[in-house]
Amino acid sequence: MNLIATRSSIFQNRIIQLTTLAGVLLAYRIYISGTTDFLFMFWNLFLAAIPLFVSRQLMANVRLGQSKILRYSLFFLWVLFLPNSPYIITDLIHLDNSAATIWLDMLMLFIFALSGLLLGVLSMIDVFSYLRKHNHPFLANMMLLGVSLLSGFGIFLGRFLRFNSWDIIARPQLLMQCIFKSLLLWNAWLWIIGFGAFIWISFWVLKPYLRGSR
Repeated sequence: MNLIATRSSIFQNRIIQLTTLAGVLLAYRIYISGTTDFLFMFWNLFLAAIPLFVSRQLMANVRLGQSKILRYSLFFLWVLFLPNSPYIITDLIHLDNSAATIWLDMLMLFIFALSGLLLGVLSMIDVFSYLRKHNHPFLANMMLLGVSLLSGFGIFLGRFLRFNSWDIIARPQLLMQCIFKSLLLWNAWLWIIGFGAFIWISFWVLKPYLRGSR
């Protein structure tokens, strides 16, 4: 158990180091290019960290035996914001092959994307632990798979239709219309299944290294 906890601590420290390195590379890129083209990556990384913050609040709620209504609300909020973590991977489309800083941009975006994915997986580990304690393991696995597919759909809505997590409150009617229309598109389903499977597989591949005491 101590070995697992130590390994988890090491990998979580690596995530902090990765995010710091990403920030340093972005600052250097701004300095040498004189442009702020990728400044939005700081915002995207902030959004990617929200699911982990929410999942930690959820686990604290469980430990303290607080309100179930609050617990379910936190779970819903987690599902809503989880797509923001792996979403950063899609920011690789901003790479410009003709840019003089192409190799720096590639390294910087890769580190941002990896950081976002790891933050998301850490939050999934928290929630999976909660689901397994309250459900049959198979059901917990299926629920996590369902959430992964929903995240794939969320990434589709964000990347191609430019919706945000908070649009469920800001633009609910338009969001629902676009959701129903998107579900009739075969390429949307390819994205949902493809990215959803990627998120789910990433969870199982990275979980042994990040699980710690969960």
